This record gives sequence, structure tokens and C-alpha cells, in this order.
Amino acid sequence: MSPVVMFLVSDGKRCLLGRQASFPRGMYSALAGFCDMGECLEEALCREVAEEVGLEVQRISYSSSQHWPFPHSSFLLGCHASVSPAHTQLNVDVTELEDARWFSLEEIDSALQVRSPPRRGDAPVVWLPPKHTIARQLITEWTDRQRE
Repeated sequence: MSPVVMFLVSDGKRCLLGRQASFPRGMYSALAGFCDMGECLEEALCREVAEEVGLEVQRISYSSSQHWPFPHSSFLLGCHASVSPAHTQLNVDVTELEDARWFSLEEIDSALQVRSPPRRGDAPVVWLPPKHTIARQLITEWTDRQRE
């Protein structure tokens, strides 16, 4: 079983979502990466954020875990990561991600309303991973915290 850290990055007002080229059209998700041998969860998360989007993590909080059997047996460790609102300029590694961008609460609320992926010919729309995924849980937790 391979440990994978999945994380939702926030600058306090926005959250960062990304997409891989292999994702269905319009789907954005929390970021993730495999833990290297001998690396703790926190080290892996900070390394992945720096590599994938060029940001420096200030704080990490653990959320939950989930077994993920696809494509190989992985164990997802879900976390929230905070970055400084003064340092949010993205430097996206296009070998890892097709796109990454900041989303406001209003944009996330709109994406949460999308019930199914857009069909061919439909106007492009941002949508999120299914409810049973840890990525969706992290996004939902973030939206709940924004409303507090």
C-alpha cells in the first residue's frame, strides 16, 4: 500500500484546486502526491506543494484518511494546508498539472451545485470530485469553515 497525501491549500479567503490532463473535462480537485521513502506526511505535503505550484506551506492540519484501490492500492491522508496571503503567485508545473488556480467561496459554491459532468457539446463548467472522495470532503470542510 502506497501512502498518498491529498491536500487542499488555502490562503485564508480562497482555495487552490488543480487538474491533471487525464481528468474529465472541467473537473478540478485537491492536489495530491505520493510520500517518498523515509518522508513523513508533512514533508511530503510541503514538497508536493512547492513542486506542483511553487508555494510555501505555513500550516498543516490533518482531516481524515481513505483507502483508494485505483490504480494500485493507496492510502490517502487528507490535510488542509495554509499559505501566506501575501505569497500566492502560482508557478504551475505543467508536467504534473494541466492547470491550477485559486477559487473563491462563491466559485466553489457554484461548482458544488453541478450534479454531473458536462456532456460533449455542453458549455464548459467547473465541477468537483464525487461526494465519496476525500478531495470532496476537504473542499466541503473548507467551505464550511469559510461560513463560520
